[in-house]
Amino acid sequence: MLSRRQALAGAAAAGATLTAGEAWAAGDPALKALLDKLAKGGAAAERLAALKAFSTEGLSTHARLDRDAVLRALETEAQIARLFPFTGGSSSPYAVTTRAGAWLRAGEAIKAGGEAVNALARRVEAETEKLRADAGLGVIPPGFVIDKVVTGLGKATIGAPEGLAKALTAQGQALTALKPRAGDGGVRFKDAETYYALVLKANLGAAITPAEAQAKGMDACRRFSARADALLRARGLTKGSVGARLTALSRDPRFLYSDDDAGRDRLVADMNGWLDKAKARLPRSFSAIPKGAWATRVSRMSAADEAAARQGYREAPSFDGSRSGTYFVDLAAIRSRPSWTLASVAHHECVPGHMLQIPLEEGAGAHPLRTRLACPGFSEGWSIYAEQLADEEGAFVGDPLAELGYLQWMLFRAGRLVIDTGLHAKGWSRAKAEAWFADLQGPPPVFAPIAQDVERAAIGPGAAAGQGFAWLALVELRETARRRQGPAFDLKTFHSAVLWPGTLPLAMLRDRVLS
Repeated sequence: MLSRRQALAGAAAAGATLTAGEAWAAGDPALKALLDKLAKGGAAAERLAALKAFSTEGLSTHARLDRDAVLRALETEAQIARLFPFTGGSSSPYAVTTRAGAWLRAGEAIKAGGEAVNALARRVEAETEKLRADAGLGVIPPGFVIDKVVTGLGKATIGAPEGLAKALTAQGQALTALKPRAGDGGVRFKDAETYYALVLKANLGAAITPAEAQAKGMDACRRFSARADALLRARGLTKGSVGARLTALSRDPRFLYSDDDAGRDRLVADMNGWLDKAKARLPRSFSAIPKGAWATRVSRMSAADEAAARQGYREAPSFDGSRSGTYFVDLAAIRSRPSWTLASVAHHECVPGHMLQIPLEEGAGAHPLRTRLACPGFSEGWSIYAEQLADEEGAFVGDPLAELGYLQWMLFRAGRLVIDTGLHAKGWSRAKAEAWFADLQGPPPVFAPIAQDVERAAIGPGAAAGQGFAWLALVELRETARRRQGPAFDLKTFHSAVLWPGTLPLAMLRDRVLS
């Protein structure tokens, strides 16, 4: 008998219409209500106990996926909370950073005035006490992060009412006092190795040792570097590291767009040309294709967003096609975006990347809590996998420059995994991570400096590694299925099995695909 995923793939291949979700069973509404409640937050142990106590009797197959996936995620979350009772939570051990803390909303509170200011001052004071308590456990943000936050706190006091200004100033003083004890890279507190292994597990939904993650990331870097080296040598670029040669190529004016409306319009047209070719290839590798995926486009931002140098963003298409998908590309610094780097952006941000995966997630009907917790690295991991799939399908045949752009993107993806594990598992300093990353990939193909990626990895252990390893795990899972199934392996069926249930913990996904 065909499994549900095989039946879906076969029906879609035959031209049947994809329909959303599954019929609810008797127990499904009660489970949904519980998951809705758990999504509002609360102590990890209490949320886990509530879900464990919920009876699985009368649940549909789909609802069981929701329950089992969230249960696994909460088990890991509760373990982290029990062993490492830090205030930052599982996404970061630090309560206050450049990306977290009440101080970031000072401007909003000052503008609102009144009680909003007083409430924010109380939150800042509470977080300052948390900083001190965590420091007693050895949990102190890296020194360079402290410096940036202290600078930001000083700016935030400008124009702030006395009470809020006092709270912000006190937080800056508390952080400054911790600076002599701060490190310069990853987590360094007691049992940090165990902590990092658990946050990797939380980001993947599967256990992996930091050493294994580091090794796989390094192997990917070597493979893609070797390919890039060969292509660069063929262009006569033979001296220096791959990163240095990619830097030289990125400055070649022949491949840069003009810094005007004509240049921006041409860039968007070129990206849509790559996107059209990607859409035409979809039926080769996918049978489950939601209507919304066909309607995706790349567009310029509004004039105001371009002037503000807003980073690229997307509006995902709906499963049923009633809402089209658009990727708004960031073009403020257009002269730093060579034409040969664009193809992979179309594959990653549109199809077969995010704008295929997101509407299928919607159609699968996965509960939002499952989507958020089961495997946080999956969505980005899928879209990196989509870039590799495009290369495997022959997207760059006859276009070595576009292939170089793809390879630079893959070096960026694998490199982020390595700097994450390097900082937190190998004792790398910030300076070592930044220098290694620059040597690997040259100028980052995204409009974010290398220092920013290193900072994000330092304050959010496991996130970048989770995304990179999710990609590598999908490739490994596919090849394992191919070896086991032999001539019976079907790529379309594999992709349906991966995407159609919605996000699952990697361990659950492996079981479903390989069983």
